[in-house]
Amino acid sequence: MKGIKDYYNKTAQAWADRWYGDDELLPYLKIFLTYLPERPRVLDLCCGAGYESMRLSRLGAVVTGLDFSEESIRIARERNPHLTFVVYDMLEDYSFLGAFDGVACLAGLVHIPDEKLAAALGNIHKVLKTGGVLFAAVRDGTGKDDASSCFVVDGETYDRAFYLHTREELARAAAGLFDFVREIIMDGQHEWRFYVFRKRAAEE
Repeated sequence: MKGIKDYYNKTAQAWADRWYGDDELLPYLKIFLTYLPERPRVLDLCCGAGYESMRLSRLGAVVTGLDFSEESIRIARERNPHLTFVVYDMLEDYSFLGAFDGVACLAGLVHIPDEKLAAALGNIHKVLKTGGVLFAAVRDGTGKDDASSCFVVDGETYDRAFYLHTREELARAAAGLFDFVREIIMDGQHEWRFYVFRKRAAEE
């Protein structure tokens, strides 16, 4: 059985075909940007094929996209030649990218089990400026969702390891690093939640 990276390399074009023309998340991106300064530097973490990177850029952000799927990044670069995209794993240290005003992690944390959330949030903490904002989208619940994990594509079976997370799970993993700011329930898809966290000052 193939894993997460293989799955997104295989399906990158299908995700691009769907989401480049779908503005469903645009209202939520606008909310995210209200917490940031004008012309903010934003990391689109687990950016996939770059469709929300495109929208963030159009809204005025200076965007860098990061994803470990080489095919997704190839498409992102092709569709957005004016933006910066890097192939990298969110569980590795990517602080070489510099400091950001905000990090958008839209469905990236759904591939991180609860025991690795603290490591993922620690890496985000490293690249956010003090007072910077994390905007994360997860599906509400706990544990691995097998129905959203296992797929057969062109005769091959993939496990994309899809995990549900509650606000409480995220808050535990963020303890000492971030302050919880806001929860937003997605219109029409109430199982999806957007969370706003702000990076704490070092002395707090």
